[in-house]
Amino acid sequence: MWNSVKCDLCGSDKYAVMYKTYSGDYVFEVEKYKITDHKSSVPIRLVRCLKCGLIYANPRPPVDVLSSDYEVMSDDAYIQEEAGRRHSARSILLVLKKFKKRGGRLLDIGCSAGFLLDEAKKDDWEVFGVELSKWAVDFSKNKLGLNNIFQGSLKKANFAANYFDAVVLQDTIEHLPDPKETLIEIRRIMKPSGILCINTPNIDSIASRILKAKWWGVKQHHLIYFTPKTLFKMLEVTGFKSMKLRSRARTFRVKYWLERLRGYTGALNRFFSFVDKNKKMGARLVTINLGDQMEVFARKSRKLEFLDELETPQETLEREKGKVIAVLPAYNAAETLALTIKDIPKDWVDEIILVDDVSCDKTVQIAQKMGLRVFEHKKNTGYGGNQKTCYTKALESGADIIVMVHPDYQYDPKVIPELIAPLQKGVADAVFGSRMMKRGALEGGMPLWKHNANILLTAFENVVLGTYLTEYHSGFRAYSAKYLRNVKFTRNSDGFIFDTEIIVQGLLKNMRIEEVPIRTRYFDEASTIKFWPSVKYGLGILWTLLKYVLHQQGIIRFKQFE
Repeated sequence: MWNSVKCDLCGSDKYAVMYKTYSGDYVFEVEKYKITDHKSSVPIRLVRCLKCGLIYANPRPPVDVLSSDYEVMSDDAYIQEEAGRRHSARSILLVLKKFKKRGGRLLDIGCSAGFLLDEAKKDDWEVFGVELSKWAVDFSKNKLGLNNIFQGSLKKANFAANYFDAVVLQDTIEHLPDPKETLIEIRRIMKPSGILCINTPNIDSIASRILKAKWWGVKQHHLIYFTPKTLFKMLEVTGFKSMKLRSRARTFRVKYWLERLRGYTGALNRFFSFVDKNKKMGARLVTINLGDQMEVFARKSRKLEFLDELETPQETLEREKGKVIAVLPAYNAAETLALTIKDIPKDWVDEIILVDDVSCDKTVQIAQKMGLRVFEHKKNTGYGGNQKTCYTKALESGADIIVMVHPDYQYDPKVIPELIAPLQKGVADAVFGSRMMKRGALEGGMPLWKHNANILLTAFENVVLGTYLTEYHSGFRAYSAKYLRNVKFTRNSDGFIFDTEIIVQGLLKNMRIEEVPIRTRYFDEASTIKFWPSVKYGLGILWTLLKYVLHQQGIIRFKQFE
């Protein structure tokens, strides 16, 4: 007996019937599955959820029946379209390359005979597959030499967390009895900077609306029928953010196209008979975009609820003597302040000082409730102005080491021990957390334009200042009291240029600067400098470097660098 189900997206049991192609209450026969099955009429009932709009088969065949069908499935007609399927696979790989220029590990879920994986292997991807059909797995291993194919479900494959750079679901998600569970598992095994590609029939297409239940996208083994809206929603609730949507073109031989269409009109049926006799015409590859297949590329959503996946492995370090104070330059940090404080290692930090720059939210109230030392500005002084108060108050409190922690939770406070270790050992006067070391910036979701601009500016700063830092623009820093007492940081800008100016001041005083690798978290709720303010920031850096050169050459002396 088929099973009645609730909506796979929102869980509602309220629906309206769209199509019902059989009589009676239930259907007891399940058609044997083949990928290339083109039957234009199948016994099925499709319903639309009245709450979220998802369209799904209800009732549907039991999961064990469907699984056994997939396991014993073989389809030689699928292999006959190898050239066209490889052509379609390359179109996916071309888009993936735009997002992942260095390739990496690629997983194809429902990989069938492995044509996409074989094409990806040619592009130097390290390829893996998951497939239920024994026939398909044997073909991919024996004919194509693809050994990393797991026969079974994704869950049973039990891949490691944060393992894959790209995951592909090609004509697969519509078959899944629980697509949410699968997408959550994909999120677990995908790297923070990974890319997900899904293509699936679009039931909101013109072809679907015209043909209704006879549309070729309607099959007994298709359990979920997505529109762009419901697919985006499914991705959103499972922790993904859609980046690109396109209508997918497909490439097959002329003969195959006509086989799919011949049941719809007598004219096509007669034309098929002619083509069937003309083998040369029938073998020609044709790419057609019918507008009824959509393809979405998505990345992991970086919302606060998912940030536990970006944990930084901790080293075991022993703390040495010296008073450590963490300073938090705060502005409208109410949403993330508690998360930040929770992750500050209390056995490494003796005191936490928060300086509020006239926030409009409940930052001050939350900080006071948490027992922090709070100082409030009477007027907004800016990022640099806030740091001036932070360092002044920390020095007045007898700090030997001052760690700046942004309360917006973009930097991971758990790495404070690694950050301050060189200061405690006396081998550095300042330590900066670098997002550029070990690809921490891209892994954490830094926009590519900002990443590249950071690299260019840092390279230019290294040339001018004669240093070898991997990044000048990190906001996660630790200073010794010696460093801050020997530079005139109060003469610096009240804006973002403060961070560069204090480096220049330290270099002029022969201070030793070290770096440790960190990974930032560019989650969707976090504040960030937009494009044009970033341009202004870049120009400010160039002006600071010019002042440094003029000061060094004795052409113009600047008091902040004395």
